[in-house]
Amino acid sequence: MSTRLTIVRLIAVAGLSVSLTACGKLGAQKSFKDGIAAFQQQNYREAIKELDDAVKYEFEYRPYAYFYLANSHDNAYKATRKGDPVNDGHLPAAEKYYQMAHKEIDPASREGQGAIFKKRALEYMVGLYGPDKLDAPEKAEEVGKQIVALDPKDVNNYFGMAQLYKNAGRMEEAEEMLLRAKEVAPNSVDVQLQLAGFYNTQGDFDKTMEAFESRIQLEPNNPEAYHTVAGYFEEKVRKDYTLKPATKVDYIKRGLEAEDKAMGIKGDYVEAMVMKNLLLRQQALVEKKPAKQQELLKEAEALRDKAIETRNRLQGGADAAAAKGEGAKKSN
Repeated sequence: MSTRLTIVRLIAVAGLSVSLTACGKLGAQKSFKDGIAAFQQQNYREAIKELDDAVKYEFEYRPYAYFYLANSHDNAYKATRKGDPVNDGHLPAAEKYYQMAHKEIDPASREGQGAIFKKRALEYMVGLYGPDKLDAPEKAEEVGKQIVALDPKDVNNYFGMAQLYKNAGRMEEAEEMLLRAKEVAPNSVDVQLQLAGFYNTQGDFDKTMEAFESRIQLEPNNPEAYHTVAGYFEEKVRKDYTLKPATKVDYIKRGLEAEDKAMGIKGDYVEAMVMKNLLLRQQALVEKKPAKQQELLKEAEALRDKAIETRNRLQGGADAAAAKGEGAKKSN
């Protein structure tokens, strides 16, 4: 759940004209429009001034004014000025108005745009409760659960909750959130990548590779999926001195098979050539027969040379195409 999602595309609500009769309401509408204009220009102090005037009166778009007032306070806060009473005062103000926006915006308003604003208010609140601002992890968790409940089919909500739990050192709950995301979207590549990243940070190599190989099942024609697996096997063999020789041999074999599949899909995959070259050198290190060692090193060197030649050829083709395009521009 991103805390800095763009909302410029939602500004359209400010451009509507409404029929207001009371002078206070007319003034509120003008302040609202002026506040939105200042917000778009990232003049948050001016936006706060105008929007603060707008929300004093009951008018059609006051719930949206609460949202922009909250976000203006949020953006006006500067971590480098923490401790300054005026600066720090932006945070509780932002919290107050995000809560009011979420409470009062009708999700059906503005042809469904209201539902987006309500969710954004919660997402921004999660960021507001982060360690660099209000540092209220309990509140962040509570709001995060509300976001999940709003749209339990959106895997990004579970990713956000997992990150909250990771930040709090609650790894079992973080894993639970990612597994719930997998239940919601079993065919999602993003879910498998999130799981792989999580298990990798926990030092669980087997589960990391299970997630990456599940990704391959979802993307059998993506050479990068195979290349990623090979890279993790090569790094594990190179860095983990506790591996048994038989395990090293197995990992190298699986890495080589993965790169062969990657290059079978993409013949000019330079990165795969480079990685296979490295795996062959690792294989030579565990090989006991000198003749076989030399054979493996010779193959590795040939792959290295092929990678260099292929890279130069591809770069030359790209340079030629760029020069041709530049020439066409000049002739025109």
